[in-house]
Amino acid sequence: MARKVKTRDRILQTALALFNEEGEAEVSTVEIAGVLEISPGNLYYHFKGKEAIIEALFDDFEEEIRQVLSAPIKRALSIEDNWIYIYIVFEEINDFRFFYNNLAGILERCPDLRPRFARLLRLKEETAASILAALEREGVIACSRAEREALAARFAAHLTFWLQYVGLAGAESDSRRTINKGVYAAMMMIAPYVPGDRAAFTELLDGYIASQK
Repeated sequence: MARKVKTRDRILQTALALFNEEGEAEVSTVEIAGVLEISPGNLYYHFKGKEAIIEALFDDFEEEIRQVLSAPIKRALSIEDNWIYIYIVFEEINDFRFFYNNLAGILERCPDLRPRFARLLRLKEETAASILAALEREGVIACSRAEREALAARFAAHLTFWLQYVGLAGAESDSRRTINKGVYAAMMMIAPYVPGDRAAFTELLDGYIASQK
């Protein structure tokens, strides 16, 4: 017998879908209650306003992405492994993309989330730095410490703002293609630091993204 989903969980699932599809600023608690076919009072019993829903969704997002970003990286991964890893990070962000699409507005109304989001940003940068350090140890790339730190910061910014960039450009509507293009752009950032036959590295990336279509 299937387990009945609790009302609180149903509210979060429905709110997340609506926020992602319509934009958080365009969705009211009344609309969420209407989609669920419950009374606004019932929703208010579980969440005292939309900000409480947003904060609960951030709890879920923070837990999921921390698990991915905190995975230990002790050796340089293959191109395929790195591709998959970055794809998973983007996938987690895409699942909660409404945060990124209206980040300034959400942080203004939910100021307690600002330091938590900042910590996630630092974790993205630290994870990128770990990947780059592993690649450098195995001779895949060659760069100075300053270059590696700057590149890690660019990686973190790319992970944070890629979906907004694509949304503003209006160039892609398929999530899988959007994420694969984001992964490709991220991995191309290290191409200038690949010693030797750089063209061979970019050809590998071109072949891999072609295989994802």
